[in-house]
Amino acid sequence: MRIRWKGITALGLSALIGCMAPVSTMMAAAEETETAENLQESEVTEPAAEEVQESEVTEPAAEEVQESEVTEPVEEETQEPEVTEPVEEETQEPEVTEPTTEEIQEAEEAESTTEDTQEPESVEAAAEIAGIMPQAAETAAESEGQEQSEKAAEPVIVIQLDGANRAQALGGTIEYNTYINNRDQRFRISASQGSDPVSLYYYLDTAARVSDESKNVEQLSALWQPAEQATGQEVIMGQEGAYVLYVMAKAADGQISYARTDGIVVDATAPVITGIEKGGTYPEGTRFGVSDDNLESVKMNEQPAVPSQTDGMYQVTAAEHSTSCVISAKDKAGNETVYSITVEKKTEDDTSVISKSGDYSLKAGTAYRLGDGKWTLKGDSTVYSGGSTFYVRGDGSYHFTQRTK
Repeated sequence: MRIRWKGITALGLSALIGCMAPVSTMMAAAEETETAENLQESEVTEPAAEEVQESEVTEPAAEEVQESEVTEPVEEETQEPEVTEPVEEETQEPEVTEPTTEEIQEAEEAESTTEDTQEPESVEAAAEIAGIMPQAAETAAESEGQEQSEKAAEPVIVIQLDGANRAQALGGTIEYNTYINNRDQRFRISASQGSDPVSLYYYLDTAARVSDESKNVEQLSALWQPAEQATGQEVIMGQEGAYVLYVMAKAADGQISYARTDGIVVDATAPVITGIEKGGTYPEGTRFGVSDDNLESVKMNEQPAVPSQTDGMYQVTAAEHSTSCVISAKDKAGNETVYSITVEKKTEDDTSVISKSGDYSLKAGTAYRLGDGKWTLKGDSTVYSGGSTFYVRGDGSYHFTQRTK
């Protein structure tokens, strides 16, 4: 009876131990499962590593498993926890990946730090480059400006006449728009290039109207005359004629510039009136001529006089209700000739005018006038111009012929 009690007691103890062993094993498995989950979360937060270490501390549960294996009745139950071995494999995987995760995190942090640090550096570098480039451009522009300032511009030539600058570019066709009647008229020429010395040369062309084309540099090369001074040099024209002044300025740095004037005409002679005399008396229609190379106008009694298209002659015309006639001739230089004459007005029975071909009875001492055109007198080979006044030596009949050509 005692022995049986002991056996029952031993059997109950063994059963109790067997029941406790699976519980401890299940607790260990649960802890390992939590550890695995914590390890998985350790990929995000580092403190999970401590929980993994705690799970490793709970390994003595395996001894309880071994103790449970001693008792045969619980072999089948102790084998069940072996199903949880994949959990151990899952816990092992985080242990293998822990260094990799930290390295990845460190690498990502390093990359993010590098990008954060590099971007400002690149921005600053770009800003520095952007700041340097305009400075470099400004420096280049300043250096170019300095070079240009160091190399002075071409000498500037001034040619003054009557207080006006007449200088213009070399070449082209010369126009004559300036007429003066002062033979002592002078050009005043000068040239400058800042404060640097300038050598001045000139050539006064006194035969300008031979050609209306400006002389070129090659034509002028053998004609230059050095000026005595670079500023205020005077060139006197001195005589009547057409002039063009050419000027060359040569700077110390070798730069050369050229200039010329337009055509200048010096005319100090007044127009000449022919066919009548100042203060004379002439029949109306008397013809007269005006000569001047630069003639501008002819007037009678302040009205424009129109010359004949055939020979350029003018006819005397008296003012209305008057026998006086004032004739004025003026040229482009301002020279003027004025005649005042008396005009005998013609009547219908006036026989003092030879107006057509035929015989005329003329008396000595009487003034006669030929009509328009050209005339010849029988027995005289001279061709007379119409409008002219004549006298015969003796009374008699004279035959006049009006020529058509």
